[in-house]
Amino acid sequence: MTRSFLFVLLVASVLLGCETKPHMNYGIANLVKAGGNVSLDGNPLANAVVTFESVADSTTANGLTKSDGSYTLMFDSVMAGITPGKKIVRISTTKKVLGLNTTEEGGGEEAAGKEKPKELVPARYNKESELTVEVTVGKTRYDFDLKSN
Repeated sequence: MTRSFLFVLLVASVLLGCETKPHMNYGIANLVKAGGNVSLDGNPLANAVVTFESVADSTTANGLTKSDGSYTLMFDSVMAGITPGKKIVRISTTKKVLGLNTTEEGGGEEAAGKEKPKELVPARYNKESELTVEVTVGKTRYDFDLKSN
């Protein structure tokens, strides 16, 4: 074989290798399928992003509440679940998560000059959250009855 043929073969194999998408081995993540219900002042809270943030490494799982307040946590855009451990829970009606409640790059930031929607959830449940849970294999339901005052 000539050197030029070997070079072409090498370049082709590198280029073809670039076409393969990364594959997540979900088995090693030890995911727990989890979800629950969110209410605000006794009423189901629809279209709120529920974020479980790991205290250990700041990784997150997100869910979007339906009209009845129910949500399912997603590890990523493909797989439902969350890793076990202590989590800070943040709930927001204005947070945008790509692939969950927006298709815009950058998480759906508001356009300049456009008024930002009003957050319905008090800061003690989102930015300054007081909510924490311990996610375990034996507990898969996490309900939150929030109070506006």
